[in-house]
Amino acid sequence: MFQEIIRGLNARDERIQERIYVHYWGYLMGISTRYLKDRNAAKEVVNDSFMKAFKTMYDFRHDNDLLVFQKTFKSWLTKIAIRTALDRIRANKSALTLSDDYEDAGTSYVEVENKLFVEDVMKLLYELPDVHRMVFNLYEIEGYSHDEISGLLSIPVSSSRTYLTRAKQKLRTLYINSIKIKDEAS
Repeated sequence: MFQEIIRGLNARDERIQERIYVHYWGYLMGISTRYLKDRNAAKEVVNDSFMKAFKTMYDFRHDNDLLVFQKTFKSWLTKIAIRTALDRIRANKSALTLSDDYEDAGTSYVEVENKLFVEDVMKLLYELPDVHRMVFNLYEIEGYSHDEISGLLSIPVSSSRTYLTRAKQKLRTLYINSIKIKDEAS
């Protein structure tokens, strides 16, 4: 597959776009749904991301080493999808709603259930305010630094750290409450 993509890029063959789309669509959809609650909006972000990638992919600098190419190409597509999702969120809101509605509850340990499904985690993430969810995703999942997040979201570095802490606190509370509800239902 990756040799085919490299050959297609080197030959500037537009037919490779379909193979790339089919291969990476699910991966980019997973990224988009972490940022956007609305599945249709996430699909639009994925498609917009591919359109952006297709415009510049023939200029993508790559090594003919398959492992290096696979990682760098996937990383490149990931960055496009993340930025497209963030742009979509910004476009829907004139400014990110910054929230300071948490008590300073301190950090505590939470024992995690053995059977925590992706859907459960996504439901908890969707309950976070947008800016907290974005900072959590960028830092904990995507591996961005607070300096990078600050630049992407146009917020101070200290705010990025604060939003991450608050996101973790809120997730802990939401998780504990969801366990209590399950225990009461049993």
